[in-house]
Order: sequence, then structure tokens, then C-alpha cells
Amino acid sequence: METAAAAAAEQPSESEVYIEAPQVNYAPYNFDKTALELARAQWANYADQHYLKNCKWSPDGTCLLTVIRGGGMNVFELPSELYTCDTLLQTRTIDALTPAVSVQETGLIYDYDWYPGMNSANAATCCWLSSGHEGPIHLWDAFTGDLRCSYRGYNAVDELESAMCVTFSADGQNIFSGYKKNVKIFDTGRPGREYTEIPITHQVSTIVASKAQPGVVAIGTVKGVIELVSQTDGTLRNLCKLKGHKGGITSMAFSLDGSRLYSGARKDKDLICWDLRVPGRPMFVLPRECSTNQKISIDLSSDNKWLVSGGSDGKVQIWDVTEQHYPTVHLQMQLHNDSCNGVSLHPYRPILATSSGQHHNSIDPMHHTRSTPVYENALCMWWVGPQQEDDLLATIIKAATNGTA
Repeated sequence: METAAAAAAEQPSESEVYIEAPQVNYAPYNFDKTALELARAQWANYADQHYLKNCKWSPDGTCLLTVIRGGGMNVFELPSELYTCDTLLQTRTIDALTPAVSVQETGLIYDYDWYPGMNSANAATCCWLSSGHEGPIHLWDAFTGDLRCSYRGYNAVDELESAMCVTFSADGQNIFSGYKKNVKIFDTGRPGREYTEIPITHQVSTIVASKAQPGVVAIGTVKGVIELVSQTDGTLRNLCKLKGHKGGITSMAFSLDGSRLYSGARKDKDLICWDLRVPGRPMFVLPRECSTNQKISIDLSSDNKWLVSGGSDGKVQIWDVTEQHYPTVHLQMQLHNDSCNGVSLHPYRPILATSSGQHHNSIDPMHHTRSTPVYENALCMWWVGPQQEDDLLATIIKAATNGTA
């Protein structure tokens, strides 16, 4: 399949092997029980604090991407047995995750996003974007970790400017990037410095594109305002502004049908659901713990039913947003001892990915009453589908309960 991303990428060599797409088994999420840990990768805390910054499943569900502060970008593959299994034993051994691809990008990574048409059977589509401190937007090869191309934005005095956030359009043909004073739109198939520039009142902090309504983009700013715009003929037309958050917008997600927008902000414990059919007033507000400036991500399941959020208290909360009445927490799980900054639901398997860690202030030895921080820089995969008790374990527990063990 020819795509704009494939045109921008280097053409595969004749010796390159195309990987056959795995057979998939679609299974619904089951949030009636707590999550069962499947796999984990752990990073020690060094002087420069190697905490993780979010995690994202690839659109085809074959791999998971995360960024480690000071440790670059890493891609982890989904264990092969998890593609087709219907249920798992509660005594299953936790796998140790090892990066399949590592990109030791220097400097601070601000944002990243998978190419929406990614298919592991077509190597040309397997790539992701990243933006970082004092550098251009990069397009990376998900098989080799090589840099395919770059997209460069410049300010008014022709100095290279860093994008604070990036995302692909729903069809992958364009790249939307947020800067201090504008949004720049690049043609994915034409890397370099050609772009359309749209002025914005405040610095852009996050940006997402609607999959249901091509061209509709939500732009979150550091002032807590969300600007909903529509792209037509290379320009952006303002649709409405959404105001209700106390801090800068850090995470947003469109519903599958494009009728709702969910948003969260820094140092703001409210998750707001906006009804875009009647914009301007929140549809409902959901509580979560977000007591720091850190980005705490949210995600929506592919069936449009479950909204998931991390929390600075290490908890993951799940709401059933298809309920007609005001949604209440369906399940709350303490999955981490440190801040859970990233959550990502697998596109077709009942698997939740989470990432943990945050910046901790140095401990002052003169103040002995200050509690010692807990460091947990981890990437985890959790099973949220049907679980089965081990027969032997169940027998032992039953015997112990009856006093015969």
C-alpha cells in the first residue's frame, strides 16, 4: 500500500524481509477483576532520573513505544502467545521485557506519535514521529531504529524551533506540530522546511486529530484553553474554544465517533468530557489524582466504551463512558508505587500498558523528617481479560481454608 509516510521513508532494500502480520484474535476488555501483570521492564534511578514518559501501543498492536528521560526511545514487542489466548492463569510467570529497537536520542523528548496506517506486514508504514529539545521533528524506522527524515520548523528570525507536540492527521498525510506561537502543518511525504503556519494565541502544549472527522483537530494550550479547528484547503478554521481547566492541557482523546472530547490538565484533578455537538459546556467531569505538572495520560478503548486514566498516586482508574447517567469509577487499581504517567489500551487484545516514574526533588539531609521518595521507573503490560485459577493452587487454598492443609 502506497502511503505518504512510505514516500518520505527510505525504500527498503531487496534483502529486507517483510514480516508477516500475526493472526489476531479480537477479545473484549473485562474490568470486573484487577489486572494480572504479564510483563515488565525496569530502569534504575540514576542521578539524572531515568523516569518514563508515557507509552503507546502501535496501531496494529504488535509493539509498544515508550520514552525514558535520558535513555532514549524504546520499542517492545508483544509476546507472541498473547495474540491468540482467550484466558490466562493467575499464576502465570511475569515476562521480562527487552527492547526490540532502541534509539538513543540525545536531549529531552517532548512528544511522539505512531504513524496511523502502521502495518507490520508493510515495513514502509512502520515508523513514528518524535519532537525534542533544540531539534527538528524526526521520523524513525520502527524495524531498524534508523532516522528516515526530518521536518524543520523555523521562527520569525529563521532559527530552528522545537515542536512542543506532534501528531499525524487521521489519514497520515499531514503532520500537525505545536509551537510557542503557531501550529505548523507538514506534508508527511515532503520532509524538510516546507509547511503551512497557523498563528495561535497561546503556546501549544498538546494536539490530537479526530479519526471520525478528517481535518478536525483539537489544540490544547498552556493557558488551559482548547481550540477546536478544522483543516480545509491548507488552512485552519476555528470552530470553538473550550474553557474549563485550571492548568495547561496535557492530554486529550477524541471518542470513536468524534462526538466527544476528553481532556486533562497539569495540576488539575478534573477530567472533562466535552459534548462537541453542543460545545462550550462540559458534559461531565471525572475525578483523578494529578497533583504535579507531569503529563498524566488518558486513553479510550477501541470499542468507545472504556476511558482509562493514570494518576500521580500510582492508581489506574477505569470508567464506563457508555452509561447514560453520570459515569462513576468502574474499577480502580493500585498498579504502581510511583506516579503512573502513561496508560495505553491495546487495539484488539484485553491488554493494558502502563508506565511509571516522575522527577523527584533531591533529599535535603538536614531535614530528616522529609520522606524518602519511591522510585519506580517501569513499563508494564497487564491482562484485563478472563482469568483462570490454577487447579493446584485452588486446591491448596481450599484445603487451607478448611483447616486441613
